[in-house]
Amino acid sequence: MFSLEDVCSAFLAILEQKQSKTMFDLWFKDLKMVSLTENSAVFSINSDIKRSFLETKWTDLVASTLVEVVGFKPEVTFTSSESEFTIPEEILSTHEKKESITSLLSENEKKEEKIDFGTAIENHSIVADYTFDNFIVGESNKFAHAACYAVATSSDTSYNPLLIHGPSGLGKTHLLYAITNEIKRNNPDVRIVYKRSEDFTNELISHIRTDSMPAFRSKYRNADVLLIDDIQFIAGKESTQEEFFHTFNELNENNKQIILTSDRPPNEIRTLEERIRTRLEWGLIADIQPPSFELRTAIIQKKAEALHISIPAEIVNYLAEKLQNNIRQIEGAIKKIAAISMLTGNPVTEQMCKNAISNLVSGKEPPSVTVDKILKVVSQTYEVSVEDMKSKKRQGEIANARHVAIYLIRQLTDLSLNNVADIFNRDHTTVMSSDRKVKNDIDSSKAAEAEIDELIRKIKNFSTF
Repeated sequence: MFSLEDVCSAFLAILEQKQSKTMFDLWFKDLKMVSLTENSAVFSINSDIKRSFLETKWTDLVASTLVEVVGFKPEVTFTSSESEFTIPEEILSTHEKKESITSLLSENEKKEEKIDFGTAIENHSIVADYTFDNFIVGESNKFAHAACYAVATSSDTSYNPLLIHGPSGLGKTHLLYAITNEIKRNNPDVRIVYKRSEDFTNELISHIRTDSMPAFRSKYRNADVLLIDDIQFIAGKESTQEEFFHTFNELNENNKQIILTSDRPPNEIRTLEERIRTRLEWGLIADIQPPSFELRTAIIQKKAEALHISIPAEIVNYLAEKLQNNIRQIEGAIKKIAAISMLTGNPVTEQMCKNAISNLVSGKEPPSVTVDKILKVVSQTYEVSVEDMKSKKRQGEIANARHVAIYLIRQLTDLSLNNVADIFNRDHTTVMSSDRKVKNDIDSSKAAEAEIDELIRKIKNFSTF
């Protein structure tokens, strides 16, 4: 029998695919489901501020995502664990016995008290569930797994730095967590600093603003093990690269271990300083490739077993053929299938699986959706409103944002010149001119090329909600 926690896990797995990692971690990661009926769903969050923000901005997103898991649309409400929570009487009245849901909530609270959320590293919870034992190894990741295990279990720093690279969702962060958990299990006194590169930059900015750089440097340069996730995001940030360069040198000279992840090898990270690029190439570089059919099959079987559901072999093969993007996609799909099976009381069937993953394996999104994403991302990046981009205004910042938006629409959709011209209330020659201008900028400037690459990444990860 599945609990509210299982349903919430499936819900969060899908929601994570719709949001950037920063947004998900900030607003949604700590959501817990405390009640679910046909008419009502109650979520709890650990902050009154977050509860208020969720209520005013994200209720529709939470509700529509929950529909994908449970197949019906209850009214969503939020409560905060900072305040005393009581279940509304109208929710309790939908149950034959009030004691049943009270008991269920009590059981879930007891479970939560016993959960080991892993090692707290610099205010970041390193989840204990991510270990080497439950990292499923195949041809596409066995070298990276072996390298990480060697670093975690040996005091030798021959593999320094260790850089793991590969596309998003293939298990790089799982390996960083596994390294951290393994080291802390064997040697609790080791000083470990784990950071995402964006957090490293934000922390640096904060210390510069408060004139407290000695504390920042002491923290990072006195670490025994430094792990930085998504190191590619320091590219183009001069002060961040400067601090990372000196931190790297200090740790390396003192035989301290450095472990990094990236979505690409160092020689493909544009606007990364050469002195940092060469240092990233000093040690061991291991890549992770998208999982093979055999590995996808093994992951599906393992996840199904962990969720205590039975999936017939022919349906496992069907899922392995359809879910090809990454491991995160597979995990989300299996959690969703498990939740549907639990809520309906039906065994897993092929039709159930087809319905569950239809949004993950559907064809290309409509051009209108992509255009909307492009305009919103460009608007946010350049701080120019969508209305101004579509207007006749020719001020420099507005014109530049318009040129970039037109170029991206031409690159990311199949819309004709005339279709694009209609969006901006212009003729097709203007579209051609804007497209050509941005192409010339990219050809003549690595910084411009990196800027466009980053915009494309944001667009692909952008939620329309």
